[in-house]
Amino acid sequence: MPISAGGPRRVIALVGNPNSGKTTLFNALTGAHQQVGNWPGVTVERREGRLRLDSGRELMLVDLPGVYSLLGGGGLDQDIARQYVQSGAADGIVQVVDVGNLQRHLLLTHELLELGGPLLLVLNMMDEARARGQLPDLDALRQRLGGIVVLPIVARRGEGLAELRHALEEDFPRADAHLPPLYPPAIQDILSVLRAGTGDLGPLDRLRTLEGLAAVPPEHEQGFREAREAIVDKTGEDAADALAAARFAWAEETASAALPAVSDALPRDTWTQRLDRWILHPAAGLPIFLLVLYALLVSSFNAGAIFQDFFEDSSKALFVHGLGHVLLAAGLPDWSVQALAGGLGGGVSIVLSFVPPIAFTFLFLAALEDSGYLARAAFTMDRFFRRLGLPGTAMVPMVIGFGCNVPAIMATRTVEDPRARVITALMQPFMSCSARLAVYLAFAAVFFRGYGGQVVFALYLTGILAALVTAWLLRRGPLRGADRPLALELPPYRWPGLRSVVLHAWQRLRVFVLRVGKVIAVLGAVLLLLPGIGWVDGGLRGTDIDHSLLAQGSRALTVVFAPMGIGEEQWPAVAGLVAGAMVKEVVIGVMNGIYQRQESADLMAAYREPAIGAELRAAVLTIPAHGREFLKNLTDPLGFANIGDTAASAAAAGADHATLRGLAAGFTDLSAFAYLLFVLLYLPCASTFAALRRELGSRWAWFSMVYSLALAWLLAGSVYQLGTFDRHPSQSLLWLVMVLTVVLVFWWWWRRPGHIAMAETHILGRGPGS
Repeated sequence: MPISAGGPRRVIALVGNPNSGKTTLFNALTGAHQQVGNWPGVTVERREGRLRLDSGRELMLVDLPGVYSLLGGGGLDQDIARQYVQSGAADGIVQVVDVGNLQRHLLLTHELLELGGPLLLVLNMMDEARARGQLPDLDALRQRLGGIVVLPIVARRGEGLAELRHALEEDFPRADAHLPPLYPPAIQDILSVLRAGTGDLGPLDRLRTLEGLAAVPPEHEQGFREAREAIVDKTGEDAADALAAARFAWAEETASAALPAVSDALPRDTWTQRLDRWILHPAAGLPIFLLVLYALLVSSFNAGAIFQDFFEDSSKALFVHGLGHVLLAAGLPDWSVQALAGGLGGGVSIVLSFVPPIAFTFLFLAALEDSGYLARAAFTMDRFFRRLGLPGTAMVPMVIGFGCNVPAIMATRTVEDPRARVITALMQPFMSCSARLAVYLAFAAVFFRGYGGQVVFALYLTGILAALVTAWLLRRGPLRGADRPLALELPPYRWPGLRSVVLHAWQRLRVFVLRVGKVIAVLGAVLLLLPGIGWVDGGLRGTDIDHSLLAQGSRALTVVFAPMGIGEEQWPAVAGLVAGAMVKEVVIGVMNGIYQRQESADLMAAYREPAIGAELRAAVLTIPAHGREFLKNLTDPLGFANIGDTAASAAAAGADHATLRGLAAGFTDLSAFAYLLFVLLYLPCASTFAALRRELGSRWAWFSMVYSLALAWLLAGSVYQLGTFDRHPSQSLLWLVMVLTVVLVFWWWWRRPGHIAMAETHILGRGPGS
């Protein structure tokens, strides 16, 4: 919903430096009354929430991205905050300040005072100030700031929120008449003269222009030139240096007036300093980081798996079998029951099956972010990733990708450099998510029983290598450019606030279900409908699996997979790939379904006589069973221990005996490995594509689709052709020459200057659906 100061609700903007606790305060004030969107034209998140005051009056709160200065610097998110604050769209501004970094945060206060308008200052994290013996003198601070309202709070614990809500009942006007000069008298006089001659410019636009951060309007060239010359005469420095020095001096003086000196008797060695000796240590930091990410992998994969079957099985009972039963009873024809229940209902079931692992991932990420560790993880990995032209913040999404690529792509929002963010997001589809592991286990049970662990490990390494090669190509192609230095603020360690963590995770999960989930549901409806209908006797009707649209299309596609050693008799495996383009979890499930349906005489039996109650009870019983499995597998989150056991591998993969027999009859060891390479590298699934499209825009999402499909086809085909070179040398040689030609043409086309301009224009896309 667009925000307008002229709307029925007063609009209050929350402004503050990153890590000031602004979002924690927003969550505490608004609770579940929030909506998340995107700022018009960009993918930066827009958070709004309703706050009902004691008087019954309702406010609209806008949580702006963290910003250090309204004059410039930072990435796109800080640009958004600057533009909104200066637009005048808010009726009032609440600045959230970390009292432990008062001097630095007061630099933003200086600019807000210069801007004018209602302002309220909130001093957050007062509990930490008490522990340090540095409680600020609120009266002295109010006096220095011209009498504006200054309130102490602890947002994580809810301290001071009642007083803040009471203050928001008023318009909290600023006492401009009592505001002391923000600059030394000599500079203040020059600015007053300039203000009189450039009244059509806003205060901050005037400062930006004076400091050379914006172009000088032609009609004001003389005024700005004279102002700059006057500042040099008075201070001996150019305008930018003199004004910046004046702001720093004001912030230092104001902070000194408000804060007492730290007692020498107080301990200086804080918990943050003690922990950082290990966490930021050049040798110990990396192992600690890997342990933390291991825990993240367990939370997103194994902990989510505790509830995944419950969500999937119960939703299938209700939205597939239950809905199908109702539709049949209503007299609808079989093909429409398949379309609505098997298609749309099945699509909804797939979306809901994603909820547990992604919810756990978001919870764990929110806790890490709230604790202060996430910034340190980026710092720890920065040295290694800098060699690839990426900041250390790129490491966290890559590891999350081993659980699921969707939250990994959404986690790239922590990468501030726009170029690096695009590269990091485009690397994620090559991380072997947990869904691919099910396919690996099924094939390992049949073809690689003696060395399955080595094969699966090689596939994981191949995915990482493909991601790194992708980063290298992008940096030497359309996304070449100078690297941005990594500038990080390392906040003190804090216990994550439960309310803040849950709300943050809930908002991210809701975005996934409502936006990414819509794409999965639609594509799921199409792909789950195909096995049950076909073109029979001149019309579209329900049919057996061998005459379905899925079978007909998959047989036609086998010619494309011939270079990988896959023939027409392996069409069920091709059908699994087609379905896997929607969601990788269903690759084995589709093959199971094909073999089972070939033996089934009645495709509508599950709809005519559904056992919904039994299915729901069975779904509930999966929770304690998977809970016990979770505790047993804490030391093996990826399930590699199952690889040497055929029965365990098949069970973990979800493959039944008919599927295993079909795979053994149709594949050789080499064609099986080529197939697994293709599964590893080919198209991002529908949810990953939707996440890429939302975060980067349509152009980059479609690039990822085409690039990964071509890479998978060329690499998997080359592996098989090299392995069978002695059987058909001329055919294999022709294939390898073709691959080399494609690579050389691609490299020539890739480095054309025109791609640089394209990347600059679409580096972050144009927002959702662009």
